[in-house]
Amino acid sequence: MTEELKTQWHPAFCSAMKLELIEDGEYLDYQSEYNLNTKPLQIDLLVVKKIKEIVIKNEIGRLFKKHNIIEYKSPKDSMNVNTFLQVIAYACLYKMYEEHVDDIRLDDITITLVREVKPVKLFRWFRENGYQVDKKYEGIFYVIKEGCFPTQIIVSKLLSKENQKWLTLLSSSLSQEDAERTVTQLNHLAHEVKELYGDSILQVALKENEEIFDKLKGDKDMCEALRKLMEPEIKEEVQKAKKDMLLNALKNGSSATEVARVMGIPLVEVEAVEKELLQLV
Repeated sequence: MTEELKTQWHPAFCSAMKLELIEDGEYLDYQSEYNLNTKPLQIDLLVVKKIKEIVIKNEIGRLFKKHNIIEYKSPKDSMNVNTFLQVIAYACLYKMYEEHVDDIRLDDITITLVREVKPVKLFRWFRENGYQVDKKYEGIFYVIKEGCFPTQIIVSKLLSKENQKWLTLLSSSLSQEDAERTVTQLNHLAHEVKELYGDSILQVALKENEEIFDKLKGDKDMCEALRKLMEPEIKEEVQKAKKDMLLNALKNGSSATEVARVMGIPLVEVEAVEKELLQLV
């Protein structure tokens, strides 16, 4: 997995979480990086604050209290006892750096660990060390021990695709049915919601499952739906290619007037690129 793609998993996860919990979104505050007076926590940490005492409708939020520390691992990252202990440490530091003493109550903090595949060795460690592991919902396991923060392990591959429509798309092994579901779900989002949350999910799904999405192009309806979904990205690529052509022509000594005439582009547009070029010199 490239470094670029690694940095795309966390934003996609944050977007998927917000879409899963969108019914109660007005009562939740999200922070994808939490500053502990030294430096932001690791990039794959998400803090969700519940700003009103309600029961979250989606099953993944039923455990949530006022302060919820969430660790997400992309498919190729491991999740072991050190991961668990690290998140406990984060939760303790989160409490330590409160503005006033006991602003954050210990019993108002929960821990959530999310991974596509079940962390079998970690589950074994839990059982061998006196933790109770209960399957609460499909793909959601509660980890219980006296004195421990309320904890849940979410195995996205085992989640209900009806109840958790978005986390189940963050996979490097989507089926053709999943790919079709990705396109359909994203096309049904309102434009502003798609821009805020949907695009990052789409980028991960496409880059991790190229072969499956290529197969969709053989289906006329799906191909059109996918084209519609990717239209903003296509326009952006076209605009970039057009700008590169203008820059090259101007760098080679052609005047803005000549470039505009030859390429059939409004002079004002070429002059804007020329101005940008001059600022770079």
